[in-house]
Amino acid sequence: MTMSRDELLRPSLGDADAAGAPYSVRATFLTAFFGGPLAALAIIALNSVRLRRWLPDLPVLGVVLVGFIALVLALDRTDWGGSFRAYLYGMAGQRALTYLFRLIALGFFGLGYALHRKEQRSADLVGMARPNGWIAGIACGIGGLVVQVAFAQFSRAGL
Repeated sequence: MTMSRDELLRPSLGDADAAGAPYSVRATFLTAFFGGPLAALAIIALNSVRLRRWLPDLPVLGVVLVGFIALVLALDRTDWGGSFRAYLYGMAGQRALTYLFRLIALGFFGLGYALHRKEQRSADLVGMARPNGWIAGIACGIGGLVVQVAFAQFSRAGL
């Protein structure tokens, strides 16, 4: 039983597509910084989907999202949250919550970098062409800001 040369040189792993390159670290950082925590989580989730590792990342991102929502609700609806907001306002003025959310978003960026560090370095090492991060970053940023504004309106209305 002899095989032809073409049969021997044919790839044996099938037609599995390789995972795409992640969005650049710069695009993820800028999205987190300007778009806020929800935008940061959204672009990290997009990176997880692009890297085809959304299943291992899903529990981590889910816990972080639930924790962030719980923090926002606690800041709005509890006595502790009211006193903490008053403390922040005394230290940093009326934009204190904006600064707090920006710090949280940068923490989420760090989490996303830690989750995808190996893939980011591999993409840089191999020189993979990165997707355009502007479109995804702007979309995630606008979506995150819309959700934050909607939540602010609901909290003012007492819903």
